[in-house]
Amino acid sequence: MATLVAAMVAIVLVAFAPAAAAPASLTARLWSLVDSNLAIAIVSTFIAAFAGTWGAQLLAERTATRKELRSEMRGTNAALALAFTIANTYITTKKQHVRELVTLYRAQVAARQTHRQQVAAGVLPATTPFEYQLEMKTISVPFSPYRELQEILRNRISPDGKALILLTPLIQSIEGFAEIVTERNKWIEEIKALPQDADALKAALYFGTPYAPGRVDERYPNFVQGLEMRTDDCIGFAILIAQSLKAYGDRLAARYGEGAPKITAGDFSKVGDLLPDMAFYAEWMRN
Repeated sequence: MATLVAAMVAIVLVAFAPAAAAPASLTARLWSLVDSNLAIAIVSTFIAAFAGTWGAQLLAERTATRKELRSEMRGTNAALALAFTIANTYITTKKQHVRELVTLYRAQVAARQTHRQQVAAGVLPATTPFEYQLEMKTISVPFSPYRELQEILRNRISPDGKALILLTPLIQSIEGFAEIVTERNKWIEEIKALPQDADALKAALYFGTPYAPGRVDERYPNFVQGLEMRTDDCIGFAILIAQSLKAYGDRLAARYGEGAPKITAGDFSKVGDLLPDMAFYAEWMRN
């Protein structure tokens, strides 16, 4: 830029230089005009005009950059709200349905094993029936705005790779949860359609034990395990995405400086044991 200014000054001075009585070099002619009022006026006007244009361009660029940063931060806040909603949806589902279902089932599996051991040891007569509760309550697939989150992360903002990497397992977990819920509800309808006196068959299907020689149906125990794992996955990955977006938003705010929009994030500190073991999911942040 300094070179450009010098070249323009040289052109102007040469153009306005008076003809010398005797031939002189270009350098001599330039130096002869340095102290002239005309040269000072021309150069001052040129530099002032150039500086004004340059300053206006820098201001416009800075204004455009801040506008882009504000837009990016607004999009980041929108994505954060969606990630929080998804995490909270499955925390609520776990509290209202999944945790109780899993706890009851595992307690009954343990009680059945104890019963069988007592019968085998002669503590209980072989004809002693095992009493259990067949859980037939269906679950509805909760709404979670993961498609809206996907749209923002892929098309509206440009977060670092972590949020996009975590988006894939989150979507797989949400869709996997929905599939398990749907299949379990179908299984319940199958059990309800069995004859009233098919207690032994119902118990075998419920606990995943042989119901005929060489025939085992383990769908229900797999449903229980899958619901527990997928629920925790939905919570864990949504929280990790929120953490990644919060860090990204804070970096944008630091670049923006004073007056930057506040980057908001959900607080999961009060949900207690409803959270999965986040140490397991933290491995994804280091990959």
